[in-house]
Amino acid sequence: MADQYTPPCDKCGGKCCAYVAIELDRPRSKTDYDHIRWYLAHKNVNVFIDHDKNWHVEFRTPCEFQGTDKKCKNYVNRPAICREHGTSEGDCEFYDSPYLEYFSSCREFEAYLDKKGVDWRFRYRN
Repeated sequence: MADQYTPPCDKCGGKCCAYVAIELDRPRSKTDYDHIRWYLAHKNVNVFIDHDKNWHVEFRTPCEFQGTDKKCKNYVNRPAICREHGTSEGDCEFYDSPYLEYFSSCREFEAYLDKKGVDWRFRYRN
C-alpha cells in the first residue's frame, strides 16, 4: 500500500491563505483591458495568468482563520475549496509559483500589452 500524501501546509506558511483569486474571461477587447486596468488601480488587487493561461483577479487579503503561527484555526470545518487545494504532490504554492504572468500595477499591465502589440488605448476627444 502506497503512503498517503500529506500536503506541506506546516512548512509553507499558508501561502494559499493570503489571497482570494477569481477566474476571469480572457480579455479580448479594449473594454476588457480597461477593466483590468481599473482592478489594478486598487490597493492589494493584482491580476495574473496561471500556467494553464487562465486569467484571474487576485485580492491580497489573509484568511480570517489563519493564526499567527500561519496554521488554520478552523481546519476541521474549513471550506471545501481549502480541502481540495494541494491534494497531490506539486499541486500548491509550496512547490511552484501559480503565476505565468503577474501584474500588480496598471503600468506593469500596460507595458505587457505594449510588448504584445495589443491596441488597448481608447482615443478620447476632449
